[in-house]
Amino acid sequence: MSVQEESFSSYMPHKALVAGMASIATVLLLILMKAAIFVITDAASILASLMDSLSDATVSVMTYFAIRFSLKPADDDHRSGHGKIEGLAALFQAALIMLAGAALLWESIRRLAVPQPIENHELAIVVMLVSIALSIVLIRIQEKVLKEAPSLAVEADQAHYATDIIVNAGVIVVMLLLLAGAPLWVDTLFAMAMVGYLGWTARGIGMLGLDMLLDRELPETIRQSIINKVRAHDRVIDMHDLRTSKSGMRVFISFDIEVDGDMKLTDAHEVARHVEYDLLRDFPHAEIMIHIDPYGDADDTRHNAR
Repeated sequence: MSVQEESFSSYMPHKALVAGMASIATVLLLILMKAAIFVITDAASILASLMDSLSDATVSVMTYFAIRFSLKPADDDHRSGHGKIEGLAALFQAALIMLAGAALLWESIRRLAVPQPIENHELAIVVMLVSIALSIVLIRIQEKVLKEAPSLAVEADQAHYATDIIVNAGVIVVMLLLLAGAPLWVDTLFAMAMVGYLGWTARGIGMLGLDMLLDRELPETIRQSIINKVRAHDRVIDMHDLRTSKSGMRVFISFDIEVDGDMKLTDAHEVARHVEYDLLRDFPHAEIMIHIDPYGDADDTRHNAR
């Protein structure tokens, strides 16, 4: 297997669509179960969980189509591909989740003024347990997919479903408290707490989207690993101007290397090629641009980044 073939063997971006379809199928099943149990129990905590799943459904559908669009190859008008659509989709997802939180807050305030009796607590507990099991299965699928398709959309979706487990567990606690004779406002209080959770989730997803759209640098640990790997090459004397960003499932890495000023151009090009292939082993989803400078002459018209 050639160096190039080995570099890209673990990068399978289309697998992100598998996670997208699994997410849609799971959330539709959850909505059907929770809607049915809400009609039966009329519990605000179940309504909160249902609203969360409805927002999940919107997120999951948007995630799927954002992934499909981001996988379109680069064209004459979009030389860097279409990956930024995932960041834009994340902002829309955050806005929709905030709307769901606002609707839930309104209903919670109404129920606080006029408490509603709750029935069939045991059935509600069973449905929540099934919901937790389905969420765990989906998260496992997403974890496997992210190893081969590092999609922001899938990552945001996974984070949301991971916290859903806590939400559904909270509903179970509320049902048990009500069975033990707790007042009805406990149910409404939990629903209002869910409003805060939805707001926190929306903020997190929105920040991920903004980071991608504004080309935020990759975490410092990743940047340092790139620097260490480049400087480990014996014919690379130094490096500078490292820039990193992410667009969809692709990572963009650019930097300058400094080599012996007397080195032939063909030899310098070969050094850069080996550096590139070495980085692709760790970052198979990266697009790498390397500029070659003679050692000690790092001046150019570009802004010097660290």
